[in-house]
Amino acid sequence: MINTGKLAGRTLFITGASRGIGKAIALKAAQDGANVVIAAKTADPHPKLPGTIYTAAKEIEAAGGKALPCVVDVRDEGAVRTAVQNAVAKFGGIDIVVNNASAISLTPTEQTDMKRYDLMHQINTRGTFLVSKECIPHLRKSNHAHILNISPPLNMAPLWFSNHVAYTMAKYGMSMCVLGMAKEFESANIAVNALWPRTAIHTAAMEMLTGKESDQFSRKPEIMADAAYAILSKEPRLVTGKFMIDDEILKAEGITDMKQYACVPENADKLMPDFFLDVEPEKLVEFAAEGSHAASLKKPAAAAPGGKIEGLFQKIESLLSEEIVRKTGAVYEFKVKGEEAGTWFADLKNGTGKVGKGNPPATADAVLTMDSKHFFDMFTGKLKPANAFMTGKLKISGDLQKAMKLEKLMGGLKKLAGITLFITGASRGIGKAIALKAARDGANIVLAAKTAEPHPKLPGTIYTAAAEIEAIGGKALPCIVDVRSEEAVRAAVQKAVQTFGGIDIVVNNASAISLTPTEETDMKRYDLMHNINTRGTFLVSKECLPYLRKSKHAHILNISPPLSMEPHWFSNHVAYTMAKYGMSMCVLGMAREYESANISVNALWPRTLIYTAAVEMLHGQEGYPFSRKPEIMADAAYAILCRSPGTSTGNFFIDDEVLAEAGVKDLAQYACVPGNALILTPDIFVNEKKSKL
Repeated sequence: MINTGKLAGRTLFITGASRGIGKAIALKAAQDGANVVIAAKTADPHPKLPGTIYTAAKEIEAAGGKALPCVVDVRDEGAVRTAVQNAVAKFGGIDIVVNNASAISLTPTEQTDMKRYDLMHQINTRGTFLVSKECIPHLRKSNHAHILNISPPLNMAPLWFSNHVAYTMAKYGMSMCVLGMAKEFESANIAVNALWPRTAIHTAAMEMLTGKESDQFSRKPEIMADAAYAILSKEPRLVTGKFMIDDEILKAEGITDMKQYACVPENADKLMPDFFLDVEPEKLVEFAAEGSHAASLKKPAAAAPGGKIEGLFQKIESLLSEEIVRKTGAVYEFKVKGEEAGTWFADLKNGTGKVGKGNPPATADAVLTMDSKHFFDMFTGKLKPANAFMTGKLKISGDLQKAMKLEKLMGGLKKLAGITLFITGASRGIGKAIALKAARDGANIVLAAKTAEPHPKLPGTIYTAAAEIEAIGGKALPCIVDVRSEEAVRAAVQKAVQTFGGIDIVVNNASAISLTPTEETDMKRYDLMHNINTRGTFLVSKECLPYLRKSKHAHILNISPPLSMEPHWFSNHVAYTMAKYGMSMCVLGMAREYESANISVNALWPRTLIYTAAVEMLHGQEGYPFSRKPEIMADAAYAILCRSPGTSTGNFFIDDEVLAEAGVKDLAQYACVPGNALILTPDIFVNEKKSKL
């Protein structure tokens, strides 16, 4: 692409600019006579990788630009701020920011070391946010202000999260900055966009992923440099909030010969596609060298999971008791038709009861015949036996009266009895409400929260919550846990396993919130939100997963929102949105990653405001009349967690929709002020206009 001179005299602040794509963009701008701030860590030569900020500076000046090499670790707030100040002092301002610095590690959840997790997040997402934040006051003064993030389109296909959810969250965090900041700074005439390659680009990172011969099926960094140049040459008001692909940009500029960018022109038509586009990950595996990261994307053959009906009978078996046998006094034979055809029995007449596959050990009092789908719906509460019989979905031979006792039996089954729940943020609010609901079934509750001492303004501690749990029939284990601490989480998980023998359910409820615009977001506040919401969810899930694998009723439930990518949900509070959406991205990735292990991973979010300490902090007591009680979330969570694992995973549930499906019609009972049940305040991230909040 021919240079036009449009970047002459412009100052670009480029992270990771000592080599690869960052350096290529710098050199392209330098040909116009631009000023380039080379913000990177490589002050000294790397033993395996070529180039430093100083060698890059010489190349830039040889190409006609001016260079300012700055030793910058984008994780360091002080280093970033100093580099920005030096850039402004030398060049008089900053016009363009290119967030290119990146770290990558394609590891499954349980194999992701938290230091590696932190490295990826702090360089990719946090580094992008921090560099942008520090540069924005100077971009406001420019008449040609651009931020360009080298990050992918927000493709929410679960396959791009599975087996490397930590990396995907880190790269998508860069892209979420685009959505939020483009909207937030639109009126300031600052363009914020993302650029991503169609194919693999031959860089040090790509060689690490796919082996030394990766250049055979890759393009040169110059294609990204030319595409970036085309974007950055445009008037800011003409292009913002876009996710652009390199060759599409160049085609729009009239460049049709893409062969010039291939490392090996003869292979121009068989290049390796990059991540996050609409291609299957298996396409990348074709190019993977043995032992490389990309080779690890090969899926092992999944173990054939048991059917829904088998899982259902396992659950029924775990809930049997002498009391249920005494109240029922009948032997049932189930003839299941359809996809999971077979014969099952439930002896609820003798001893402590018995269920299994095959014919009953004693003569059946009632024989029930129905399709496997209807059978499953009946035993999970979606279909009442009486209704099934009246509509012909259920055929009964034998003692009809005893057959109808099944309805009372299913209503009386304590579905979470003996199940162990590990709940974060469980000392008050939604977390405690979920704990109390499960406790009424006789569940074991691990209360993982920081509140060991009474708060001056907020009620309850883990010990008062434990007392309430045990008073209503549950067993409680209060654990002082800061979900930011790997050691504290691991100790609590080990204590839970020692006390209760395992962990069946994880509820990631702990959260932190601060609705501040980008420039007003203190990085300590940013870190608090990320480390509790996203990182805490990932860490707690990771530590519990080895035990969930052993459970017959394994669930992870994150109290997090649907992934609505409407820009208005990012604008003016991009840091908070990224933190909550990180929890939801864990759902997408882990649901797919652990599907074959029969672990259900879902998210639950309220339709309206739930009156908790957080809501009172945000809205004051004025929010109370227009909110619902935490019990609606508890009842919805209970309905989800009672389902057999594997029957429903990777979903984003809304509380009242779950209850409506379970047959709960009276939602006014959950309103703090029942008379206001129809005029409640919608929660953030649901399909309501933001102005209604």
